[in-house]
Amino acid sequence: MNKTALQPVIIMGMHRSGTTMLASLLEQLGLFIGAKKQENDESLFFFKLNDWLLRQANATWDNPHNFTFINAVFKERVLHVLKQHLKGMRRFEYLGFGKFLRYGDIRHIDFPWGWKDPRNTFTIDIWKDIFPHPKLLHIYRNPLDVANSARKREIEIQNNFKHNWKCFFKERLVLGKAFYQDSVRLQNIYEGIQLWRVYVQKALSLEEEWNGNILHVRYETFLDNPADTLGKIVRFIGLTADAPLINAVSKNVLSGNKFTFIKDSALLEIYRHIKEEDIMKKLGYDTITEK
Repeated sequence: MNKTALQPVIIMGMHRSGTTMLASLLEQLGLFIGAKKQENDESLFFFKLNDWLLRQANATWDNPHNFTFINAVFKERVLHVLKQHLKGMRRFEYLGFGKFLRYGDIRHIDFPWGWKDPRNTFTIDIWKDIFPHPKLLHIYRNPLDVANSARKREIEIQNNFKHNWKCFFKERLVLGKAFYQDSVRLQNIYEGIQLWRVYVQKALSLEEEWNGNILHVRYETFLDNPADTLGKIVRFIGLTADAPLINAVSKNVLSGNKFTFIKDSALLEIYRHIKEEDIMKKLGYDTITEK
């Protein structure tokens, strides 16, 4: 690795927890997160690699449990593949044309860069062998809003499904995913809450190993104090953005998405049943004011 190469900023957190918001804001402040991105600001390059990693262990983003059983042999084999792609032609998806010509290996990037993907919460156990000193950003949100947002998204996907030619051939060949649904699991609010527990507990468990190199960001605190929180993040990852720019970008943060579940009596009742859990107390979600 070049002496001037910089380690990446790796953004993680349960889906629907603010990872997209965080990635978008940091991109506006000078963090490169990929030339080709999906609509939720996930780098297509790293998304594909993370998805591939999980599937090698028969795991998926909404059922990541199997990935916790990976061993040294598994790691050795997938690391070989990842390293090949970091310097292979596919790196164009991440770097874009100009940077592709300049950098023959993504590991040689010498400007602030990184990527956002909730899957990083688990695949960091692989990436750490390639990038030993990254800056990890973990953003978390209360479980009721996360699970309800995920459920609404699944309902929307189901209602908007259209049978096209790609789906037709996948059905005829019984090949791949037809995308009737993204996650049938998350149609169930309780399963969404359980998946939240898995993601958050995994991210919090990284604290001891990554002490000093991981920053946990509370979504609701971000909404309440966007400029202060963003300034703290900028200092942590080493961006050079000044206060006026941070303040200007912070104005894009919408504060209306905090604790939206309290307006729903059914969700509020679920909250009353889980608020005494240790993880809720640890994150300060046991004292949410019911209005």
